[in-house]
Amino acid sequence: MTKPTEVHATLLKKLGITIPEVLLPKSGTDLAKWAVVACDQYTSDQAYWNQVETIVGQAPSTLRITLPEIFLESPEVGAKIEKIHAAMADYTSRGILENQGECIVYLQRTTEHSGTREGIVVAMDLERYDYARDSKSLIRATEGTIVERIPPRLAVRRAAPLELPHIMILIDDPDRAVVEALAAKTAGFESVYDVELMQQGGHLKGWKIQGQALADVLSKLDALLEKTISVQGPTPLFWAMGDGNHSLATAKARWEEIRKELAAKGASQAEIEAHPARFALAEIVNIHSPGLFFEPIHRAVFTKDIPELTEAVLSDATAEVAQIKEAELQALLVSPEGQNKAGYFDGKNWYVLTYKGKKLPTAKVDELFGNFQKSVPSARIDFIHGWEDSKKLVAEGAGIFFTPVIARERLFAWVQENGPLPKKSFSMGHAEEKRFYLEARRIVA
Repeated sequence: MTKPTEVHATLLKKLGITIPEVLLPKSGTDLAKWAVVACDQYTSDQAYWNQVETIVGQAPSTLRITLPEIFLESPEVGAKIEKIHAAMADYTSRGILENQGECIVYLQRTTEHSGTREGIVVAMDLERYDYARDSKSLIRATEGTIVERIPPRLAVRRAAPLELPHIMILIDDPDRAVVEALAAKTAGFESVYDVELMQQGGHLKGWKIQGQALADVLSKLDALLEKTISVQGPTPLFWAMGDGNHSLATAKARWEEIRKELAAKGASQAEIEAHPARFALAEIVNIHSPGLFFEPIHRAVFTKDIPELTEAVLSDATAEVAQIKEAELQALLVSPEGQNKAGYFDGKNWYVLTYKGKKLPTAKVDELFGNFQKSVPSARIDFIHGWEDSKKLVAEGAGIFFTPVIARERLFAWVQENGPLPKKSFSMGHAEEKRFYLEARRIVA
């Protein structure tokens, strides 16, 4: 049988993707325990991860083969990474994961807050991705990349035989011709998972796409790319990072290492180009999906001196600062009038900060923190999803900055014109709606 990658090689190269060999848990695996939320969620919520640990118990789970980022600064992080690699080897030797062959996966994720979001899982060509601010690559970052976040992730990936995606990449498809068109055809597809996710994660269904249906998806992606080129020119932003940019940046860094290692060993160009680590699994989502909501990412500044932080806010010369009620601030930040504003809560009072100029509020808040940290070096910042999850951190010694989110209809044009937004400027959905690990792929030859 001719492989899809051989039939569609030219088109795949043009699109900057490949058709992955998808690995899924074998029949009988408890998927409700297997699937765990993306590692970059609940980064200051130890209680959440304690509950996940209780739910999973001794069952096979992606909790054992991923590293929740709440542990990145733990003294035991090295031991945890070793356990991850051991668990990957164990799951492989025991046949926990089964090869589904070359395919893409069409999925539907339904949550109480957002309804149904649809996506397709493919493998992105890392040669077509560059997260630099001035990048003109086909796959591009939409937010600033914090390079300091790559090394600990790289330590996980270096000895890992598997990858599991929490990356979500956006396409601009207002006609909903690519992903959403698959919903009417699921009766003819093979169902590969159907699971109620833990911790209010909603419901997830997936179907395997091969053969003519796969060819149709690629053809529609090609048509969309041609349309994008006609609007943006010969260097279009076609694949825009939504979630997991640091995960994709890590995959890119590891691929660059492997490519150098292969060249040093005398590997041929064909061998280098075919290496599985050249690609990274990701879910593709239409930015116009009715089940996709852009949410702000707030800032929690942990410091032993909250009054000093509040004074820094009140004396910020770049902002007009006034007291406000919580409900009024919450309503303001989701309105068009709130696009140039941010909020601050010190545990006692609520403030609204109004900025002038083109810089986004996320950038202004980050600048304020940077200046504050110069005088209080022990201060640290964390990026939190959700109003209530952010607000409750005042009990742990944090001052909370609440930010608006850029309208999703502006995202592609903004990035194409101005480059990436400030780091952690938006999130797609609430924390519990983030991608759950389920599919896997081998990244060693």
